[in-house]
Amino acid sequence: MLIDTRSMGFTLTDAIRRHVESRVASALAPVARSVTTVVARLDDVNAHRGGADKRCRLVALVRRHGAVVAEATNADLYAAVDGAAGRIHRAVSRVVKRSVPRERKNPQRPGAFLLLS
Repeated sequence: MLIDTRSMGFTLTDAIRRHVESRVASALAPVARSVTTVVARLDDVNAHRGGADKRCRLVALVRRHGAVVAEATNADLYAAVDGAAGRIHRAVSRVVKRSVPRERKNPQRPGAFLLLS
């Protein structure tokens, strides 16, 4: 899984990059086989005006499902990254889980279900 980190409006330090990579990698570890690339975009929304203005937007490219997006905004950039990582974990897990049906229709009898054990 490739994690591409970009920053808009401020300088990206090694500490921030390491934090993003570790949080995203650990959040997506259970579904890492399905995720090809994650783009992390860090923005300073309000610039110098203050408030909850640090945004982390994560876009995960999932095999056979396309792009999944999660976003979090907070006054602290590290908290925004943590929030977005949790959201992307839930979103990607939900998408990947949907692709494995619990019941499949019996092709011999349309409308009948075949239970798999």
